Amino acid sequence: MKEATFSISLIRNSLQYAAATHGIDTNRLCATVGIDPSLLTMPDSYVSGETSRALWREIVKQTGDSNIGLHMGEKFNLAVIGIVGYVLFNCQTFGQVLEKLSRYMCLFSQGVSMHYSVSRGQVLCEWEIVSHLKNYLVEEPRQPIEASFSALLTAATTLTGKSLCPGEVWFQHPRPDNISEHQRIFRTPVHFSQPKNRLAFDAACLEWSVISANPSLLLAFEQHAQTMLFNLSNEDTYSYQVVREITHNLKGEVPSIEVIARSLTVSVRNLQRELQTEGTSYQQLLDETRKELALRYLKKPDTSIHDVAFLLGFSEPSAFHRAFKRWTGQTPRAYLK
Repeated sequence: MKEATFSISLIRNSLQYAAATHGIDTNRLCATVGIDPSLLTMPDSYVSGETSRALWREIVKQTGDSNIGLHMGEKFNLAVIGIVGYVLFNCQTFGQVLEKLSRYMCLFSQGVSMHYSVSRGQVLCEWEIVSHLKNYLVEEPRQPIEASFSALLTAATTLTGKSLCPGEVWFQHPRPDNISEHQRIFRTPVHFSQPKNRLAFDAACLEWSVISANPSLLLAFEQHAQTMLFNLSNEDTYSYQVVREITHNLKGEVPSIEVIARSLTVSVRNLQRELQTEGTSYQQLLDETRKELALRYLKKPDTSIHDVAFLLGFSEPSAFHRAFKRWTGQTPRAYLK
């Protein structure tokens, strides 16, 4: 069974919050959880659910804050969710914000989906934990779901300048011993062990105007989000993920399969087995990626053949020439003519 993955941007946000509010050493935290710090510079990367679970557990342990999800949501910044945040900033109304959020949530979290409906003058905004994937949220939903609820209230204020006041809050997870923070943040009855994760609020809120709305920017950002959504449908394959990671790491040095496996949080043996199932190998994907990048680089008039050879990790230009002739049947210089 495939595993639900989560954007590295969410991980980075959690680390930054722990450091800023509790003085936690993020390098030590990454080491404890098993996160490669270099991943934090790759906002389009994802981590496994097990990594996300381990981080939540460790942050709760090191901060001593059992309500860390709620508190993190109170400090939520829409820029954390990248292109989706920029889409939301440029929506016309809060109703459109919810519509776009439900559409693009999978771009930063494959573990939960959000949808809303209107019934009897109330918006029923629900978070459904994805169960067809291996998903740690099925067993440990509390912190991420509470963070999501709290973050929506914060985002509503950021986008509209108005406070979103729920009429009712439902959580599927059991009631914590102390719910005073839940009551302070939501200011309404909070119910636990419910059949759904739900926020209910007045349907008039859907008509609230977004302060930063810009239809032209919305169109541009949403085109990019739709492209990412299309690409995501192909990302279920390990081949796609390996090519993506090779492209990220191929900058003057050829990344080993160990490096790529670590970035995908799988063992080398497991990665080799998955690629074999998909009818390919790491070496074949590396070779194909170098070829595609070589053709792309050589189209740039300001890039020399020597520079391309270096960027693709060839020890000397002659080795690049031989590889290029094997790929295309001609030398790089002949290809450029």
